[in-house]
Amino acid sequence: MKRMRAEWEKQRAILMAFPHAKSDWNLSLKEARENFLEIIETILGFEDVVVCVDPSDLEGMEILKSFFSHQILEKKLRIYSIPCNDTWARDFGAINLEEGNQNVLLDFMFNGWGLKFASNWDNQINQTLHIKGEFGNDELRKVGMILEGGSLESDGGGVILTNTQCLLEGNRNAWLSKEEIEAQLMQKLGAKKILWLNHGYLAGDDTDSHIDTLARFISPTQIAYVGCEDQNDEHYEELLKMEEELKALRNLNGDPYELIKLPFVSAIFEEGERLPATYANFLFVNGGLLVPTYGDKNDSLALEILQNALPHLKVIGISCKTLIKQHGSLHCITMQLY
Repeated sequence: MKRMRAEWEKQRAILMAFPHAKSDWNLSLKEARENFLEIIETILGFEDVVVCVDPSDLEGMEILKSFFSHQILEKKLRIYSIPCNDTWARDFGAINLEEGNQNVLLDFMFNGWGLKFASNWDNQINQTLHIKGEFGNDELRKVGMILEGGSLESDGGGVILTNTQCLLEGNRNAWLSKEEIEAQLMQKLGAKKILWLNHGYLAGDDTDSHIDTLARFISPTQIAYVGCEDQNDEHYEELLKMEEELKALRNLNGDPYELIKLPFVSAIFEEGERLPATYANFLFVNGGLLVPTYGDKNDSLALEILQNALPHLKVIGISCKTLIKQHGSLHCITMQLY
């Protein structure tokens, strides 16, 4: 018996990778590092953090050691010198399964979101962490399929939410049909049901519409999703179609989900390009929910909606105005470990 865990289950740590000068953060490195320090500090208030630092980044290593000296001594923050292309741990990080009484980590192949960006070092990080002992006695199982963590949502009970825009994109697993991909997910992840969406996107997104930017399980019976009320916005019709698809979804018992609509972030542009800002890219931590904010008029409303939906958690907003400049947000730079 195996299953992909839900993100709200008890975690032992959050995996991240620190921005360095050879990554796409080079032009805003100081700003990016400051943002990462704030995020790491916030997560440490709930649980441990594991950070990968590129061996060339001696300055980054010193910044972390200086800023978190106490937490490093207590081993709440564990830093590893590991080559890395970039900082998107959600997509290169191993996917955790419960298999019997064991934790198993599935190391899918990562190819830079369909060959858009270099991923040679990121694709080796899980194996290196395993060799260095971070995963203890847990099995790290290589999987001969391209798959990113941001493209899947699990309810913890055998239901996986995903979409065709990403999983059927031609530069990932072109040799597999939709039916074959579904069969692989059910076999590899122990899934009982795959829920597919065919609509929804965010302008400026490099991931081909990762589900973690659009619609997320927040409990076995609830899905939080992004909506757009502005009929003049380019996203309006696609997100409306996605909403209709969400309404039609059924769980294993044949029941519809309680849908929780999140507000849309006003258009943010960088050098004339619209950025894929979204409140759906939140992160579950032990006892809390960390929500990306953008200095937008809807920041407070998004926090309020999620706090009302999850009264047992401490909901905290974290500015991601810097992260979104590289087309990602809070969930994208983190991966939970169990």
